[in-house]
Amino acid sequence: MMPLYVTIAATLICFILYALDRKFRGEPIDWMTASKLSIVGALLSGGIAYTVSSPEAVVEAVKTVAETPAVQEMFVGVPTF
Repeated sequence: MMPLYVTIAATLICFILYALDRKFRGEPIDWMTASKLSIVGALLSGGIAYTVSSPEAVVEAVKTVAETPAVQEMFVGVPTF
């Protein structure tokens, strides 16, 4: 649940910083740019929060990939040099 809260907070922070930047420059807010910045900030922070918050998920994913039989198919046969 923490990555969701971090994502929402990052979205709001990105939008507020963009709005303050535009206000100090005296320019109007471009809503398309504001939404792009907010979404990118939310995706990055949410991904980082997800990765950091659950180390067990990373270990499980690596273990699953390492245990697949497809990995063993590369080593079938006798090497010839």
